[in-house]
Amino acid sequence: MNSGGVQRRLRWRDDLAQVVEAEIIPRLMLAHRSERPVRRFPARLSGADDIGRLGALLLLPEDRDVLAEIRGLIADGMSLEEVLTGLLAPTARHIGRLWEEDLCDFVQVTTAMARLRRLVHDLETLSLDPHPVDPASRRVLLVPAPGETHTFGLTLAAHFFAEAGWEVTTSFDPHLADALERLRTEWFDVIGLALSCDVCLDRLVAAVPVLRRASRNRDLQVIVGGPAFHGRPDRIRLAGADAVVDDARDAPGIVQSLLDLRIRAC
Repeated sequence: MNSGGVQRRLRWRDDLAQVVEAEIIPRLMLAHRSERPVRRFPARLSGADDIGRLGALLLLPEDRDVLAEIRGLIADGMSLEEVLTGLLAPTARHIGRLWEEDLCDFVQVTTAMARLRRLVHDLETLSLDPHPVDPASRRVLLVPAPGETHTFGLTLAAHFFAEAGWEVTTSFDPHLADALERLRTEWFDVIGLALSCDVCLDRLVAAVPVLRRASRNRDLQVIVGGPAFHGRPDRIRLAGADAVVDDARDAPGIVQSLLDLRIRAC
């Protein structure tokens, strides 16, 4: 295979993962807001066999009831979170690698993506929580930095904020126009920006004061996270942020501490 073909396949592999990371997982995680029941058996984790089986089902020429497979895994103890982060995203990458290695063709990959989208719709229907969000809950707006294309960590943060009782809004507009409009017209306690690489750091630095000025909340807290900030505490000040989040699971606790400090200072 020539270098051009390799590059096209690498881009397709990344696109497959981004279908899951930027579109599928955000919708499902934000829909699944109900409290999890207490498990009385060990949590079921996905493995290579699950990923290989799901990938094979998605690549078959005929339709199979993939949703039934997923529901079976959930019945065996696999959480929705594990389905999202431990199964769907790795399966998308697995299919991309198969194509890269000439083990499946373009038509199969395209069909698999369409089936992933349909699976999303079906899972979303099963996961919808009929209970309204507490109107007294605090609100967080989560966005990728301008120009950022990787949103997986951001979507995990959205999930953990929702589990902690926050009302979560995500915006994936790469130019922040949607985020700016929301800040002008809605109330948010916090905005979080994710950045994976140094290329877009200057754009994030320039965007933070613009976002603060646009906000109805004059005390808007700004948090940043992502690989671009790992091991670089100096970049918190450079970005004009109030805190950095290294692990998405810690985001709600870090932000709550910031807000508590503001309350005590008043």
